[in-house]
Order: sequence, then structure tokens, then C-alpha cells
Amino acid sequence: MKFKKINTQSIKELFISQIEEIILSGELKPGEKLPTEREIADEMNISKTVVHEGIRELSRIGFLDVVSRQGVYVADYTSTGNLDTLFAIIRYRGGMPDRKMINSLLDVRLYLECPALDILAANHTERDILQLREAQEETKKAFSKSIEAFATALFIYRRTIILLSGNCISPLIMNAFFTASISAWTDYSEFIGKEEIYESLARTTECIWQGDSETAKKIFRNHIERFRNHILAR
Repeated sequence: MKFKKINTQSIKELFISQIEEIILSGELKPGEKLPTEREIADEMNISKTVVHEGIRELSRIGFLDVVSRQGVYVADYTSTGNLDTLFAIIRYRGGMPDRKMINSLLDVRLYLECPALDILAANHTERDILQLREAQEETKKAFSKSIEAFATALFIYRRTIILLSGNCISPLIMNAFFTASISAWTDYSEFIGKEEIYESLARTTECIWQGDSETAKKIFRNHIERFRNHILAR
């Protein structure tokens, strides 16, 4: 039997995690200046090198602003952050995005998928439709599996639409958000229901085949707005 190596967080990773928590908890607010690297190192009983490298990483993530000859300040991470910032926020919240974040993720889906529906409906091949129907049937096969498995199959169907539209960036964005949003996809699947979702996918595939993107977008927006209202009402 082979045992896997157990890895623990490095001092640098622990430092980064602690600073993230202090910022996300609101203990440190945007615009506040941090003590010097030496002062932080002494207070936390770690090396100045660890602090320096950690601050550089936190700056890359979007949590800190390093101003030459002035010092280090807490950044407004909602405007300076990136996907790593989002993942840090999700980790801080125990893997569960809050209502505001879910609402924003739903907007991102509309931004990505509605143009993809237009493009695919106007420019598709028989092979595209075959691939879409295969992804559609995978959601039906997932009826007997867990709700998480069904949500994953649904995600793959929606991602297939974006892939087939020909945009090479949008699928990467969608993939990047998957881990952060899988709980929302699961909640969505439970709320709308497997059967209704499958029927909507079948109708969407048919609309794309017929070149009717407006109806496909209407079906999609209807489910998104119903789920949005469900989330905001909780």
C-alpha cells in the first residue's frame, strides 16, 4: 500500500490566509495603512522575507496596494481584485457564496450565455446540434444520481453552448467560476426541478436548431429570474 504525502500550509500561506481573513472580516478596511514589514514580522514572529513575499502575493490577488516609498495599504478589492480574490472570498465564507455574490454570478451567466445563444442559433452545424443533444441527454441520465451530479451535467450543457459559439475566452471564464458557483448550480437544480430543467434544455436545443435564439434566450432568462427572485426572497 502506498500512502500519499500529507502537505501542510507553509508559513507564507498561513500569513496570506490570516491577512485575507483580517481584511474580509472588515477588521482592516480599504485605505488603511499596514505597519512596516519589519513591524509585522516581529509581531507575528516570522521572517521579514515571508512578510515581503506574502504582501507581494496579496497585492497580486488584489487585497493590498503597495505604494512606492509610502507603504502598503488595504485595497478596494472589489475594484482591484481578480478570480483569485473571488476564490479567497468563497474560501472565507466556507465555500458558500452569499446572496449578493450569487446575484452577480447570475448576471455573469446572462452576459456569457445570451450572446452565445445568438451566435450558435445563427451559425451551427449538424455536428453542433448532435453534440448539444448528447450533453442534453447526459442531464437526463443524471436524474437517478445525486443533485450535485445533475447540476454538474447541467453546467456541462450550458458550457457546451458557449464552446460551440466559438468564443475561446468565455468557456475559460465559466470554468473558472465553476468551483465557486457549484453550490448555486445545485440550489438552482433543486429549485427549478430536474424534469423542468431537462424540458427547457430540450426546447433550447430545438430553438437553436431552428435558428430561434430569441425564444432560447427567453427560456433561459425566465429560469434565471425565477431563481434570482428565490435567492433574494430568502
